[in-house]
Amino acid sequence: MRRIIVNADDFGLCNDVTQGILDAHLNEQVSSTTLMVNMQATEQAVEIAHSHPRLGVGLHFNLTEGRPLTRVPSLVDESGQFLLRGELLRRCLRRAIDPGDIRREFEAQLTRIHEHGIVPTHIDSHQHVHMAPWVFRAMAPVLDSQVSRMRLVRPPRRPKGSLSSPISSVRNTSMSMAARRIQHRFAGATNDRLVSLHLLPANRGWTSTDYEAVVSQTEPSDLVEVMVHPFSPGSDLEEMYQNDPIREIRLEFARQCWEEHRLLTSVDDPPFGRDRYHLVSWSEA
Repeated sequence: MRRIIVNADDFGLCNDVTQGILDAHLNEQVSSTTLMVNMQATEQAVEIAHSHPRLGVGLHFNLTEGRPLTRVPSLVDESGQFLLRGELLRRCLRRAIDPGDIRREFEAQLTRIHEHGIVPTHIDSHQHVHMAPWVFRAMAPVLDSQVSRMRLVRPPRRPKGSLSSPISSVRNTSMSMAARRIQHRFAGATNDRLVSLHLLPANRGWTSTDYEAVVSQTEPSDLVEVMVHPFSPGSDLEEMYQNDPIREIRLEFARQCWEEHRLLTSVDDPPFGRDRYHLVSWSEA
């Protein structure tokens, strides 16, 4: 029986997202999640975490959604909201981001999760921003002293062509290169591979067997994290992104996440059956 981590990102983003993650956990299809400590449903997520101790909870470091916990002028727009991911990375390339702002915000978010009474099992980041070299370098001093486990975005060594789009292939190559650099710098534990249905072509439709297909791209000895986004259908995200400049992109992603919620809450056909997989949290891996 294969041991895998099934981690749901975006815990605390909003009520619908947070409830969807709990639904999948109660169906024994999610063993781990990562908490956003600066979002509207953070308190709800914290209550769920304390009520469900078998759900491993890490920190979902966030630089691209909502408002920061600290004063970080180089990371926000004129309204005080975090920059969109594309703008953040463009400013990093222009060296227009203060590394001290990244470090202070990372420290503040780590402190906040501890203040909520949660010892994080590991850290990852919203939209994988920690994989960007400029962001990781700013985080590194804090990682060295306070973090023992971290997600690396490392796609499988032997992806099957039918499961990858051309854009995904380019992205996977760049992420693999970044992961190798980070691996040399970070002394803590990491996953060997990261897989997700969201790396499949968006228009192909998903079934429960697709999870087995993406896991099978990895080696049996790999520690694999399956990244999932089981968002419960509802109006929260539509209201959150009502005036967002990339509203349609966000809602298209949400529709995929609603489909993933359907798959991960299926009672009759759960993707990660007990006869094939043993789901663990990061602290158990």
